[in-house]
Amino acid sequence: MDEIKKIIDELGITTFEANMKIAGFAVVSDSGKVVFQTDNWDLNNQTNMILNVIKGDRSFVLNDVEFSVVETTTEGIVGTANNGMGHVIFTPFQGGVLVSFAMPRADPPRVLSFLKTFAMRLNGKV
Repeated sequence: MDEIKKIIDELGITTFEANMKIAGFAVVSDSGKVVFQTDNWDLNNQTNMILNVIKGDRSFVLNDVEFSVVETTTEGIVGTANNGMGHVIFTPFQGGVLVSFAMPRADPPRVLSFLKTFAMRLNGKV
């Protein structure tokens, strides 16, 4: 757990320095357990939704906001709020998924590419 927190802390600092416009992070295991999440986000009751998106759902509701999956690549999945309120980025890794909330003015493909580096560092740690 300490190693995961260290990776996410570094991710937060690097995100800020690179002006990626990401507001929250969570690490969810393949079994649906929230392993880590930033204080400004509570995904404990959202893990089934997260795993269903990874399995192919094309829409989801998070914190009463409806999202549609707009991009699926080998790097991850981008869900964009139907009301323009931001993006949820799912970046799978071996053992789980890094879930991030990007603000409305973020560049989702750039964010996804940026997050992939950190998700790879989480491989096998969950």
